[in-house]
Amino acid sequence: MAGSPGLRPVLERLARLSRHDPHDPDLRMVVQARAQDACEYCLMPTVMRFEIDHVIPHGRWQNYLDGKLLVQPHLGERGPDHLDNFAWSCSFCNGTKREQTSWRVGRQRFSLFNPRRARWSEHFVFADHFLFVVGVTEIGRATERAVGFNDPRRGGPLGARHRAIVEGRYPPPWARDWGY
Repeated sequence: MAGSPGLRPVLERLARLSRHDPHDPDLRMVVQARAQDACEYCLMPTVMRFEIDHVIPHGRWQNYLDGKLLVQPHLGERGPDHLDNFAWSCSFCNGTKREQTSWRVGRQRFSLFNPRRARWSEHFVFADHFLFVVGVTEIGRATERAVGFNDPRRGGPLGARHRAIVEGRYPPPWARDWGY
């Protein structure tokens, strides 16, 4: 991404800003490109409405600064509206994650998956011909449950994922060998 001549001026402009607007088309292009055109949580390709997720939400930022969150992504004090705190997110994942940064698995709370600090393939695998996204670590299981990756309800992510599989769009080609 950084080596692309078309992105270089955009990245240079964004680097000069202390605050980034999630609605800025250039910023959205950079976040989408960094995510390889797929939701950074469930890997759904960008075919529907996508949103910029705040890894650490506005409402939790002071808790983050005070060290009161399980997740410590080392974002510094740039603020919640910075490229380093943004993730490309489908409407399913963004709509269920909301202000959450952790989730209980058994009797213990674990931080949710942070796409800025972790690799997807270290925390998740696909099951049943890519239909299910399964957490294989505590962070993966916490995220799977908190975000509802496998929610079977009508209009939920499972139906959309099934359609994308049948149409050959899911998972993204670069992720097809992960945990299957």
